[in-house]
Formats: sequence, C-alpha cells, structure tokens
Amino acid sequence: MENQLSEKESLELIGQMINTAKNNLQKGTGKIILLWGYIAAGISFFTWLLYEFLPKDIRYDAFFLWFLMAAGYPFHYMLVKRIEREKLVKTYIEGLMNRVWIGFTISILVIVLGMLIDTLLVLKFSGSVARPPNVPVRMFEFIHYFHWLLLTPFILCLYGFALFVSGKAYDFKPLSIGGLFCFTASFFLLFSLHKTGVYGLQMFTLFISAVAGFVIPGHMLNWKEHKDV
Repeated sequence: MENQLSEKESLELIGQMINTAKNNLQKGTGKIILLWGYIAAGISFFTWLLYEFLPKDIRYDAFFLWFLMAAGYPFHYMLVKRIEREKLVKTYIEGLMNRVWIGFTISILVIVLGMLIDTLLVLKFSGSVARPPNVPVRMFEFIHYFHWLLLTPFILCLYGFALFVSGKAYDFKPLSIGGLFCFTASFFLLFSLHKTGVYGLQMFTLFISAVAGFVIPGHMLNWKEHKDV
C-alpha cells in the first residue's frame, strides 16, 4: 500500500519544489550576465579611448575591436553546458527566457549584417554618382555611414528589452532597473545624433550602460545565488 502524504507534508513538498525551481532559475545566470557585461564594457571603453586619442584619419579603426565579441561565445557555451548539468529543475519560464535571449542575439546579428550589406552597396554604387555642385562634400559622403549612428541606440534598446523582461521573469529588480537604464541611454543617444563627436559619446554611454545593466546586476545575482542556493 502506497504511503499517503499528510496535508502538511504535501504543502512542504510543494514549497520545496517551488524553491528548487526558483533557485535553479537564478543559478548560473549571474555568470552569463557578467561574461557579456564585462566583454561589452571592456570593448566599448577601449573603443572610446582609441576613438578619442587616435589621429582623426584612423580613429574609426577602433571599431574593429567589436569583432572580439565573438571570443565570448565559446565561454558562453561552456557556461550554459555547465549550468545544464547542475540544474535539478528546468522551469517553463526559464525555457521562455532562454528563447528571449536567443531572439535578442538574432536581432543584433540581423541589424549588424543589414548595416554591413547596406554599407557595401552604398560604397559600390556611390562612385558612379556625381556630387551636385551645390552639395558639400561632407553632406554627400554622409550617406556612406549615417546608418551606423543608429546602431548603438538600437542595441541599447534591445539590451533594455531583454534585461527588463529577464528582471521581471526572475523577480530580480536590479535587472529590470538595468533595463530601464538602457532604455534611457538609448533615448539619450537618439536625441544626441546631431552632436559633434557622437561616436565617442555613444561608446562611452554604452560602457556605462553595460556596467549598470549587466556588471552590477550580475554581481548582485551571483551574491544572491551563493547566499540563497
């Protein structure tokens, strides 16, 4: 005859299951957030430094540093595999949030790839178009790169979306606050597109946003994980 659980034991079991699911939802998440937070903060900071202090004719080469983002994916993969091995419970919300971040990554790749293709097309066909005499050279060449001014605000807006949703799903306010910070930074950069030296401003703003949105909440989540899990 099977043992019957008392009402008290049933409630305790349900409570344990909820706590296990909640803890597994948080366990390891901080490490992934810190990984990308430090990578984004480091690259944006050094890009800003190089842009500000390199000679004007080569300072745009500083943006090639962003190719280093690809170096984070092997570490991301190892962290995810390690987390999956250690997890006892995988919740529906957790699976849903994984898909949110996958969609976030795809969105960034689509935006960057589209801008790269557009730049190549403009550079290829603009050479056959003569500049009208009444149009300044600087204005005529602006079409070659103006869309890149929108890249950082768009990425910050996507950061804000993913962080805000994650914070609400994990019931962890620092992530949601980081998302709101990224939304505000994105609006600020869109409002500042007309300013001189806007690329430097964008990189420095991205650095601050990565620290506020990823690094600080990531450390807080790590601390909470070690304390509660």
